[in-house]
Amino acid sequence: MEKEKYVKLFKAIVGRDLTPQEFLQAKKSEFDPKEIKKIAGLMTETVSEPVPETLAPVADETVEAPVQKAENAVQPAFTSENTESQAKKKVPTKLVIAVVAVLLVAAGIFGLIKSRPVDVTKDIKVTFSGYDGYGKANYNSDKIHEVIAEKLAVKAGFSKAESHKLIAMDSLSDSDYLTNAKYRSKAEKLMKWTDELEISFDADEHLKNGDKVTLKIKPQKGVPLKAIDKTYEVKGLKKTKKVSGESLTKGEVTFSGYNGNGSVNYDESKFDLVSSDKSGTLSNGDELKFEFAKSYLDRLLTEGKAVTDKTFKVKVTDLKDMNEISKLDALYNKIPELVKEDYKDEAAGDYGSYDVTYKIEPQKSFIKISDDGYYADGPGLSLVITYKITQTTTWVKDDTWDKKKKGDVETEEIYTYFGYEDVEIYKDAVVLSDLYDISGSSWSKYLDMDAVYTKLEKDGYSEYQPKK
Repeated sequence: MEKEKYVKLFKAIVGRDLTPQEFLQAKKSEFDPKEIKKIAGLMTETVSEPVPETLAPVADETVEAPVQKAENAVQPAFTSENTESQAKKKVPTKLVIAVVAVLLVAAGIFGLIKSRPVDVTKDIKVTFSGYDGYGKANYNSDKIHEVIAEKLAVKAGFSKAESHKLIAMDSLSDSDYLTNAKYRSKAEKLMKWTDELEISFDADEHLKNGDKVTLKIKPQKGVPLKAIDKTYEVKGLKKTKKVSGESLTKGEVTFSGYNGNGSVNYDESKFDLVSSDKSGTLSNGDELKFEFAKSYLDRLLTEGKAVTDKTFKVKVTDLKDMNEISKLDALYNKIPELVKEDYKDEAAGDYGSYDVTYKIEPQKSFIKISDDGYYADGPGLSLVITYKITQTTTWVKDDTWDKKKKGDVETEEIYTYFGYEDVEIYKDAVVLSDLYDISGSSWSKYLDMDAVYTKLEKDGYSEYQPKK
């Protein structure tokens, strides 16, 4: 029978509505009308009272007729048999007490559950990853925060459906719950509870098998969340493997530039150069010493690689010969013109009292090639020639101002250099346009030739032997 008809038939027969307990029993019997009296307790206790005239006796075989009449609000016709006084059935007192007791117990259990703090102990899954001595502890963070947020939302006053919707949001502060007066206080309470939540391990890295780690959940005072302090044993970490430094450095250190002016290239986050940094002046055959950076060694250990050699050496190779640069001789031959332009002989003339002449003597040549220079498409080249210049001043007439007489002679030695800086090299050829010339400081004279050499070497130059 359909449950709606069953409910109406039950009321017509018993004279009252179903209790929740009786409804469950009726559902179990699949709403069989023959079980109505048994469910209502009318089969065990009866009291002779007249049947109200508005109800007619209902035969088990004709249960549909009374239902129809009840729905149409039409009173049934009574026969002479039905007009006689009949016993009215009464609900047993013991049954009523039992039902009330069940409801009270259920209400108490519900209240207890609602007041109990949220406990996510069973939801926590702790795992360990990495290598023995360098392992890490992890827990299912996303899941735990999701469960806590959903259950605390219910504690804050949201319905289960609303709590499901809340955890699907990226941020509670972005939702309408903070602007809706109906939900604002609940939302603010939930935000406070979750913002102050602390979940952490007492140690979560550099772990080895057999270590003990403790996961702690520390809710702030007033947050209905159970504090957790649970210890786990570290296990399942893999063993590290020994690897040679050579296997890790192959191809990691490279050289660029030209022989005598080579540069070294390497990842400074992995290696430290132990040898003095001569980058820019390297030659094929030079040997450089490196050591592994501590941070890199630690990173390798987390990957299960224990390096056996903490230092290693690399020999400089693959630098091109400087003379492979075409047009370099043409650039070199332009430098003497720069010196002659600055140091021209000067005659006394009609108004002067002395002649000045210069003796220009070229010394060593120096070159520098910088990969990180001015040009993005290639290295920049600087080429200079050092000079010893002897300046001779001869008075051709008396000079009372300088207290000199005709025929007096003074000499002075000047030490300097001239050349070109940051000249572009394209496809192993010097680009001879837009040249920028340089020279030794005109306001600070070098004491001797060695002072000039030292200055250039400090600036990254190395000696250059031009083609003959």
